[in-house]
Amino acid sequence: MKKKLSIIILLFFLIGCASQTSVKPDSLFQIKEVKSVSVIVDTIIPSSEKEIEAIEQKLIEKLREANIFSKVSIKNQKSDLIIKVQIEELVKVSKSDRFWFGSLAGRAKVAGKVTLIESFSGKVLGSFDLEAISSGGTIFAGTTEQAIDNFVEKLTDFILTHVVI
Repeated sequence: MKKKLSIIILLFFLIGCASQTSVKPDSLFQIKEVKSVSVIVDTIIPSSEKEIEAIEQKLIEKLREANIFSKVSIKNQKSDLIIKVQIEELVKVSKSDRFWFGSLAGRAKVAGKVTLIESFSGKVLGSFDLEAISSGGTIFAGTTEQAIDNFVEKLTDFILTHVVI
């Protein structure tokens, strides 16, 4: 009996510490005939320039790696599609926070609204809310960087599943 209880408690802690991402689309959509993409990442959260730049750079890198679009650029350069990411919530956990406070430092979080806009008409093709929460627990995981990586990974995957070639 004690062994089963120990296993249940261990599983509870492991599951509770796993990183999480969620995507909530506003409506169903598909992206058709897109050759070039422009990425805009913005926020009104003060003192988050470094994180916004990291999201922007990692997103551009992931989209280029996917090799679906012929051109991936930054900040409204001439393109077929604009991917606008508005970061609405950013909870930072640094490596030093994690080292000194362990799991008490909390979990890093990046959440925002992603809007896909047809460049030449300004028409919104689709939008979705995206949230990524880092894992917690060890001194090696659960930082802002992990939450950013999860956010960008899920954003890229979601966009690529909605592209019709």
